[in-house]
Amino acid sequence: MTRIFPDARDYKTVSAPISGNQRKIIEQRLGFGLLPGQQDLFQYFEMTGDTGGVIGTIIAASQKGEYGAVEFVFGLDNSGVIKDIYVQRARERSQSFKDRAFLDLFVGRSLSNCADFTGLYSGEASPGVTAVIRGLVKELVCYETLVLGGDEPAIKGEIHP
Repeated sequence: MTRIFPDARDYKTVSAPISGNQRKIIEQRLGFGLLPGQQDLFQYFEMTGDTGGVIGTIIAASQKGEYGAVEFVFGLDNSGVIKDIYVQRARERSQSFKDRAFLDLFVGRSLSNCADFTGLYSGEASPGVTAVIRGLVKELVCYETLVLGGDEPAIKGEIHP
């Protein structure tokens, strides 16, 4: 986690329960269901700096690929902008989703434009690429719905990555 936030001195694990109504809202916006094990609880990490204040958020994500889970980690700054992303583990044959050029497509993007993530990549589609895009959008929608709350979502309408 300090790979993304090298100035972090500590972190706090936060677990947000997902109610049935929240799950319905999330899944409707995504256009697909949450995976088993992700339907009841959303977990993230608040990274803290020297003074104990939150300097960013880490989300450890997983999404189903062709040969199992694609696990990746990404960080959001306090404005909700993706600071960095890296793949932690995957068993996919095609490895293009691990390329820095692909992952960098999402760095600097935020909650408000994640509906456009599918159109960012012009290379060959693969289950790994799809898993990273779907997983990233899924985690951002969950974060917005469960953590940021609010009546007016930054991510407008339904999203179908």
